[in-house]
Amino acid sequence: MTGYGMLRPVPRWAGRFPLHPVIGVGHGPLRSILLWETRAMCGRRRSNRVAALAVVLCVVVSCGQSDGDRQEVSTAVDDATAAFRVGMFDFAESNVLAELYAAALERAGVPVRRVSVSGPREIMAPALLQDQVDLLPEYLGTATSYYGHAQPDAAPATVERLRSLLEPRGLTALTPSTAENTNVFVALATSGLGPRLSDLTTVAPDLRLGALAECRDRPLCLVGLASTYGLRFAEFVPQPSVSITAEALRRDEIDVGLMFSTNPHLTEEFVVLQDNEDLQPAENVVPVVRLDALDRWGTNRVSAAVDAVSSALSTEQLRSLNRRALDDGPAVAAQEWLAEGALAG
Repeated sequence: MTGYGMLRPVPRWAGRFPLHPVIGVGHGPLRSILLWETRAMCGRRRSNRVAALAVVLCVVVSCGQSDGDRQEVSTAVDDATAAFRVGMFDFAESNVLAELYAAALERAGVPVRRVSVSGPREIMAPALLQDQVDLLPEYLGTATSYYGHAQPDAAPATVERLRSLLEPRGLTALTPSTAENTNVFVALATSGLGPRLSDLTTVAPDLRLGALAECRDRPLCLVGLASTYGLRFAEFVPQPSVSITAEALRRDEIDVGLMFSTNPHLTEEFVVLQDNEDLQPAENVVPVVRLDALDRWGTNRVSAAVDAVSSALSTEQLRSLNRRALDDGPAVAAQEWLAEGALAG
């Protein structure tokens, strides 16, 4: 579990892997789960914790860190006019995205500072609001839910809606990527199941579904599969992690498994069952940035550099980057992707 009471420095290569709100608890209480040994968007918690954690941010920065750590955070604040400050959540995929955007900005001639203090959304969103970070890689549905204090399925998550929530706070969202990290239900490619979730209606009573334990009660998982698709499985088999879910599918211990669309364990041996009734909200990668930082460093220059990364990145490429990051670390994975000419043309 992520330490929600601490703000601690995290090396860019040593990502703690993402927290996924499995399955759609929206803004309510959530037992978050570690991914890659467990997931993808930062876990959503109660909105009334945000103010308390913002206080924790200030207290920890001033009192709970070593002298070196306090200096690092202080410098991040003081350098607002010296460099464009790129932040990240405390998981590897966010580190990869932050490095991609930072490197693209540097190529555009923008001086960049990578803010090495990271945390969950309840820490990093206040840091963005309090002018300690200029850009934070986000996820469309989760960010809309967080800033709108609403369940993710209360209204469609669009960049226009997210911008309307951000701009009164001095923030905006740049162009979303097609890369998306969301819940997906998969089967072995050799199983003959699918290609759509709705195709399981008649066979589900003979199938075993494997997923993280929270799936059982979540509206975007077992509950939603029943209410949206009419799927009632023969057995629900709790899984401790996504990698073990993949192994359970290979060993014929389950027939259908919950994974995440950018998870490195999602390989070609699996088929993603199409969510043809749109149970899952959109979770496209979207950079959230301070408006005053755009003014300071040039809206056109910053937007062009960041949008080039978002436009070039696909779900499959992000999954591949995450796989590389397991071995080489996020910074190396990102730099290699850029060096291969991903932004060419």
